[in-house]
Amino acid sequence: MIFICLGTQIFQFNRLLIEVDKLIEEGVINEKVFAQVGKSDYTPINYDYVDYLDPDEYSLRVEESDLVITHGGTGAIVTALKANKKVIALPRLSKYEEHSDDHQTQIVEYFSNKNFILSVNEVSELVHAIKKMSCDFECKQFAGTGRILRIIKDYIGD
Repeated sequence: MIFICLGTQIFQFNRLLIEVDKLIEEGVINEKVFAQVGKSDYTPINYDYVDYLDPDEYSLRVEESDLVITHGGTGAIVTALKANKKVIALPRLSKYEEHSDDHQTQIVEYFSNKNFILSVNEVSELVHAIKKMSCDFECKQFAGTGRILRIIKDYIGD
């Protein structure tokens, strides 16, 4: 199963949801997809979704998944990595009114540069990342959160 996690931001992230629908329609994605869509107002056609999950249900969805596709939120990425899941992350971008700034690009870049995840900057790149993950792409094993969260915080200047 592919689990799409868009976090609890107050912003929509429709472009990712629309792209996943398109990839299912085109037969690129053939497995079950479930999404936690948050404040997005796009209604998925080809997969099940909810607005928000309680923490236990969220953990269960992560555990059931083979692949997590997520926004660039540190919490979502770290949760999936701690569960030893393959992760594709797409940062929310201010130019699409998905966030107030572009700090998620730095977070995604950090995890990608360390080879923990695959990152995509635009939805058009998602197809290639999914294909790469299905060909047994090996990401580095994630060890812990304390040090990495301090590094990310220092990196983005928060």
